[in-house]
Amino acid sequence: MLLARIGLLALICAGLLAGSIARAATASAQPPEPPLVADGPALLREWSPPVYPPEQLAKKTGGMVTVRLIVDEHGIVTSARAMPDSDEAFVASALAAVRAWKFAPAIEEQKPAPCCLETLVAYSPARGQLKPSVVPPQEQTFSLPARTTPEPQSSPPGEYPSVLVDRKLAGAVRFGGVVTTDGRLIQPRIDAASHVEFVLPALQALERWAFKPAMQGDLAVRANVEAVMTFEALFDKPEEVLTANRITAPDGSPPPTAPRPTFVADPVWPIDALLRGEEGAATVEYQVTPTGRVRGVRVREASQPEFGAALAAAIEASGYGRTLGDPGAPPIALMQRVAFKAVPADLTESTDPIARLVIAMRAGQIGSAKGLDRKLAPIYRAPPAYPGSLVSADGGPKGRAEIEFVVDREGRVRLPRIVSATQPEFGWAAATAIAQWVFQPPTRGGQPVDVKVKIPFEFAAVTAPE
Repeated sequence: MLLARIGLLALICAGLLAGSIARAATASAQPPEPPLVADGPALLREWSPPVYPPEQLAKKTGGMVTVRLIVDEHGIVTSARAMPDSDEAFVASALAAVRAWKFAPAIEEQKPAPCCLETLVAYSPARGQLKPSVVPPQEQTFSLPARTTPEPQSSPPGEYPSVLVDRKLAGAVRFGGVVTTDGRLIQPRIDAASHVEFVLPALQALERWAFKPAMQGDLAVRANVEAVMTFEALFDKPEEVLTANRITAPDGSPPPTAPRPTFVADPVWPIDALLRGEEGAATVEYQVTPTGRVRGVRVREASQPEFGAALAAAIEASGYGRTLGDPGAPPIALMQRVAFKAVPADLTESTDPIARLVIAMRAGQIGSAKGLDRKLAPIYRAPPAYPGSLVSADGGPKGRAEIEFVVDREGRVRLPRIVSATQPEFGWAAATAIAQWVFQPPTRGGQPVDVKVKIPFEFAAVTAPE
């Protein structure tokens, strides 16, 4: 299902003025100056009356013509046409007059811009042929035709990620961007994704999408668009998805009610164990409410505490669809077990993206982001989930965590490491969130590179639950 809606395109400009210290101090004490020119539609500047058709004037016949016109960024009428409700005998006269009018162009974002207008050209036998005038008649008013929203005309699907095939996860990506007047999508962004693996295939598919541009009357205009791209799994029954992701009832049996995962975060690898070539496993119990929220996350067992903390944080960052039935029904008890497969310490080559980076990190071959061709720019960011285990009847404390991670040559975040955290739970929540981020692929000298960076996360205190 594809949903699209128009949005407001906002452009925020900032500038710095050089000057003496005294001048800067004076300027800072004054309120900001308003824009020199306010945005608005084209305004009629030079008007000439339409020629009253002689035959109609002799018959003392009146008429009206509704004219839709486009005024370009120079104030020139570039096109004009009569709307269907017009009196045919007066159309040629009205169009000839309107095409000769001159306008002050419309202003958008403080720049001249084309604009579509509608106006009514009236012919009254009582008034007869109007005389030229510097000021147009008061009744010569203009209106703006309503804007339409962009509509997708060609929307080829994204390629389903091969790494998720066995997990049978259906995907959805909410994206936005700007549709140009020729129907291209520019400045694409990803606002949400059901799994990070769908982000890059969605962006690649969007390069091939084509839209019918938004229209303001007869004028194609740039407009924001928001839409949802879906990825269909081969098997998407909720019970099959749970089984494929090793999610069961706490006793290991299939749950009596199978909620559908709608947002899935994967556990991050405890980096020290990963670099040492150690494997691990963890089992976590939790509950899903009828509204799809995860609560009551508890580590049941783990080969090392870090593996349990990693899986618990991933589950807290995940979500499920609403279940059918009584909204007041008790939550569904679930359990998930995850095995963390080791990267052998003696491995020297691999095509797996994680193993390749582990080999490089062991050899000290991943450097900082200094000297990149451009600054790292995120394409998709997932916010961290506040750790539920820190929320009590009195609320939850504020916190902070600093995470080091690798941005690989494709822009994916890999191998996050908790550098510091006011509490361990904040560290795992931040690491889980950053593992879902995607950046513009880093390059140095035009060549793709892997780089290591650090980012701090701040967690605001939460109020006591109601």
